[in-house]
Amino acid sequence: MDMRSEIKKLARIEPSPYPFISLYLNTRWDSEQQRERIRLFVKNQLKKGVEEVKKKENWEKLFPEDQQRIERFVEGLVRRSYEEGVEGMAIFSCSANDLFLTYPSIIPFENKFFLSDQPVLSPLVRLSSQYQDTLAVMVETDSAKLFEMALEGLLAEFSIENEVPGRHDQGGWAQMRYQRHIRDHINKHHKEVSEQLIELFDTGKWKRVVLIGQDRTLANFKSFLPERVKQKIADTFAIDFSVERSKILRQIVERLFEREKEEVARDIEGLKEKTPARATLGLNGTLEALNKGQIQILYLLSSFNLPGQFCPQCRTLDWYRPPLPSQNTCLFCRGNVKEVPLGEEMMRSVLRQDGEVRWMDDHIVLKEHDGVGATLRFPAARSASK
Repeated sequence: MDMRSEIKKLARIEPSPYPFISLYLNTRWDSEQQRERIRLFVKNQLKKGVEEVKKKENWEKLFPEDQQRIERFVEGLVRRSYEEGVEGMAIFSCSANDLFLTYPSIIPFENKFFLSDQPVLSPLVRLSSQYQDTLAVMVETDSAKLFEMALEGLLAEFSIENEVPGRHDQGGWAQMRYQRHIRDHINKHHKEVSEQLIELFDTGKWKRVVLIGQDRTLANFKSFLPERVKQKIADTFAIDFSVERSKILRQIVERLFEREKEEVARDIEGLKEKTPARATLGLNGTLEALNKGQIQILYLLSSFNLPGQFCPQCRTLDWYRPPLPSQNTCLFCRGNVKEVPLGEEMMRSVLRQDGEVRWMDDHIVLKEHDGVGATLRFPAARSASK
């Protein structure tokens, strides 16, 4: 499953007259209490949902089927841990449209429940934008493990074992010949592992490489890697190979997550140098670029929480302007507009245009410019910054 393609499909789902549930769960089962917390959270949120749908025409009679679907799935989820390394779950349900989708995550979600007329994607996009498909390799002198890791979890694992002679007590030339013999075996082993890594890497799916092992071992192993692979090495570190696999995977993910955030922070810092020709900062300029289909990457602060207005007729998105008592029309086509969460709708619009979205918890550049900025697909005709 290509998570980014799935997210773009979800972004293209149009609002419907039926209830649409989006549920995000932390399924890191550190204790039995965590399972009970999930049960209780889902139960309470669905109970609130029952009251909420009473306010909407036709929603009340459709909601119970979604409620039952979710209750059955979550009960199965908390009774057993699914694939190892899956620590979050996103669930989308709209029974009226015969839609029930579940997406596992290698990173925990914050528990969230949304009841809307289309899927709420912000939590899923935030995680997917900060994690890229990764090949991780644990290397020793005589063994190795390769992990194929995506946002949805551990996809595959390979082990390679080779016999390497041990030390002996002879000295002089015999000892030197024997040491060369050992090095030859280690080199043969590292070459075999590197060939497996290169074959996987060259499929084009994997965007990051992580190497795990002692410095001296990794230095020798890297000598067998071509430059195209070396350029994608995002992290190297040492760990006790006897540590259980789930903890190794968790450490890989957490370290990569931090590095991705650092990389996004540097990209945001660079927006100032690209403005106004190749980037925009501030709400007005970013919305102008978005409505023209110019945005390549949209950057938003997680705290961005402004209301917006969307015109279904011309698909123009704007910040919310309180309507006059007798007027609630689009400034461009005079069609009727509806109030929407601006950040969510901006994100959805960019994804529909095959752009990308990056969320940041904190960044001074975005704070100074309404919490939003973007890089552009092609040079702007004039300044788009606010």
